[in-house]
Amino acid sequence: MLTTKQAVLRRFWYAVMPVHHLAAGPRPFRLMGEDLVLFLDAGGAPRALRDRCCHRTAKLSKGWCAHGEIVCGYHGWRYDGQGRLTEIPQLGRDAPLPACRVQSFRCQARYGYAWVALDDPIADIFDIPEDRDPAFRRIFQFYDTWRTAPLRLMENSFDNAHFSYVHRGTFGDITQPRPKFYDIAETDYGFYATTVVDILNPPDAVAITGDPSPTTTRTMHNHWYMPFCRRMDMAYPSGIRHIIINCATPIEDDRIQLVQLLYRNDREEDCPAERLIAWDRKITDEDREILEATDCDATLDITRQVESHMPSDRPGLIMRRRLLDLLRRHGEDEITRPPPPSATPPAMPGPDREDTIPMIVDDVRNQAERVLSLRLRPADGAELPPFAPGAHVALHVAPGLVRHYSLCSDPQDRAAWRIAVLLEAASRGGSATVHGAFRPGRQVRVGLPRNHFPLADAPFVVLIAGGIGITPLLPMALELHRAGRPFALHVCAHSRRTAPFLDEALAAPYAAHVTPHLAAEGGRLDVPGVLAAAPEGAHVQVCGPLGLQDAVAAAARALGWDGDRVHAERFTADVDIQGRPFMVRAERSNVTVEIPADRSIAQALGAAGISIPVSCEQGLCGTCVTRVLEGEPDHRDLFLSEADKARGTHIMACCSRARGACLVLDL
Repeated sequence: MLTTKQAVLRRFWYAVMPVHHLAAGPRPFRLMGEDLVLFLDAGGAPRALRDRCCHRTAKLSKGWCAHGEIVCGYHGWRYDGQGRLTEIPQLGRDAPLPACRVQSFRCQARYGYAWVALDDPIADIFDIPEDRDPAFRRIFQFYDTWRTAPLRLMENSFDNAHFSYVHRGTFGDITQPRPKFYDIAETDYGFYATTVVDILNPPDAVAITGDPSPTTTRTMHNHWYMPFCRRMDMAYPSGIRHIIINCATPIEDDRIQLVQLLYRNDREEDCPAERLIAWDRKITDEDREILEATDCDATLDITRQVESHMPSDRPGLIMRRRLLDLLRRHGEDEITRPPPPSATPPAMPGPDREDTIPMIVDDVRNQAERVLSLRLRPADGAELPPFAPGAHVALHVAPGLVRHYSLCSDPQDRAAWRIAVLLEAASRGGSATVHGAFRPGRQVRVGLPRNHFPLADAPFVVLIAGGIGITPLLPMALELHRAGRPFALHVCAHSRRTAPFLDEALAAPYAAHVTPHLAAEGGRLDVPGVLAAAPEGAHVQVCGPLGLQDAVAAAARALGWDGDRVHAERFTADVDIQGRPFMVRAERSNVTVEIPADRSIAQALGAAGISIPVSCEQGLCGTCVTRVLEGEPDHRDLFLSEADKARGTHIMACCSRARGACLVLDL
């Protein structure tokens, strides 16, 4: 992610400068690629303006302050804290002023710093209760510029695995590389993480920890505040609390201003601030040396497999997921550098790994109780690829969360597609996210159309829809009508309130072929009667609840219909993912994990930091198809053909297991 390119990150507060730095006059600062000037108004409050005079673009930070206003050092134009022009000396005090002003930004003082939000903030500055607790003292520790990305500093702050190596010169023990893990509770602001770690306690640290032992423990109660602030609350057995507050304020994509405050529940005579600063300086310099050697373009979407991961990376992976979701909820995609022309491993086949189309949610409508329709248009305005009735697309709802929905728009409309989403009572995140967060203007990625439910070539077609199952049948009815082919559309629902698109179908050019069956009005569908009345050679296409599909299949068998005359679109499947434990090795990631008896391959690898995109999680859609390098799969899915299963070269990671002790996958 290139931090300065993500618009929503402008809507957070960042600590930019100690307020006391402004006592001598205006000071420049660059925030998210914007040049600012900060100064104190007549009441001593910090103000932030764009660092450009309206006259000849001179930097206002080269000027001075007079009576709480800033004076340009070029021609003396003067501006107040809101950026309003208040004086042009050359015109005289009574002359009218031109209607021009310098852009101002929200600015406030908190914890001894001036904080700035470039756009309307979506969260307040987090609370530090110790700042108003007389039992604690506040120490301004560091205000340094680092050449790294803010996300790198944040995830490093919660990475217990680096202590033994990066901090081997201070508190890390290189003979004990296995890290202690965090207990993490996600919150609206980020997360809360607790752990207890063992550390070395050299002589220079004894006054810091208050513990004379050569080793000691830290009990840590830490917080991550989106996007780039953290609180590290370390309690030592001595009773000392050493609380570090950091803000990784983004200057450019590859530069941050490290702000570090320290709160301690002791006195200056117990441990002088100079000594505390010196010890923490050693530690932060160790972090700085390694973080400035990392790539500033830290990838949020781990499904791109730009970086490898291990289980102790979990806090950082949560950060990446939460930030990517933040972007998506505000209609943004992650912006990264174009990839170099290097030989990256080829992506595995599967519907989620095909090319996708950047699209924009153009319209959202309530079609029935718990059913929304989305009109999607291509972001570039280009013509969409064609689709045949019965086709579906993969909607990338959130990072690693893909859901498949039937296209229910006119196949001749190449300007936009329409899908409909039922809010499932047991939603695993897909339908709930769509209903809760998808609004007009949201940017999404949509896979190319695929069709496992094509319109039958038959002399007569019986279309049977149950609830949301009407969606693939609407384009079929339109196609059959245009071709002049005979058909009947039976629409089943509990009531008109729960029947999506019923009014649309009854007003369509093919309305004469539509028959509603509403249980609340006594109109239940007589499945055997409908099929028995169909002309010879008719085919039936059914989409809806499994009970309806089973009833159609049973009636067709009772009437002696061949199985190839019955076509069903399955939404769910009864798949057993459980079995004995086995091992999986992700070859390219060099990670081996055990798959417990009650977890899927995708779930266990995801917990180890290797994300496999999933959608149905029932072996129906093919999103999670993964190449097998070694071992024999125990196939539990309904997606792969019998021939594919016999070859054993691919596995559905959401449900299938291993017949032997181990599988090696191309991940």
